[in-house]
Amino acid sequence: MENIPIHQGNSNSAKIAFMVNVAWGNEYLEDLLMILKEYQIHLTFFLEGRWVENYSQYALMIKLAGHEIGNHAYSHPNMITLSIEDIKNEITNTNDVIEKHLKIKPAFFTPPFGYFDQRVLETAMKENMKTILWTLDTLDWKIEDHHEVINRIVPRLKNGSIILMHPTKSSLAALPFILNHAAESRLKVCTISELLSS
Repeated sequence: MENIPIHQGNSNSAKIAFMVNVAWGNEYLEDLLMILKEYQIHLTFFLEGRWVENYSQYALMIKLAGHEIGNHAYSHPNMITLSIEDIKNEITNTNDVIEKHLKIKPAFFTPPFGYFDQRVLETAMKENMKTILWTLDTLDWKIEDHHEVINRIVPRLKNGSIILMHPTKSSLAALPFILNHAAESRLKVCTISELLSS
């Protein structure tokens, strides 16, 4: 069977998941964690290896708040341009750093920019990792108006949606609106693991 990335969960299950890719944006992280605590929800944070090395205290803060941790490559390259050896290093070096600082091995990998080929998928699979992509993209790294982020996500939310976000000012402002809409729509927000287990 061809190895394909996962873009969404079960459309028969009223669950959605957010994936938070972190390679920068420290100034918004603590506020983001506060919002998630307030709503009593846990998300999956995909951490860049280099970022974990430089900011292990933030990585630990995310883990201790009960969030799931995924792998977002070591140095945020376009994985398609790399040799198989370099693809493997990007994934395993990140796992090593996460294991060193957080004492866990991620089960999920998401490629920077969403760029992948069969070699990337197979390399992740050899490390017993599923490759995760998204259903909906906030584009919060370039959209500054949080209303625009809300309008990109809320009308399209449905069972099994995976929403990509980053720790940015616009996502931080949009998140309560999105979470309130999800609650009104009886959509349970959960981690990628929980989403896929249904």
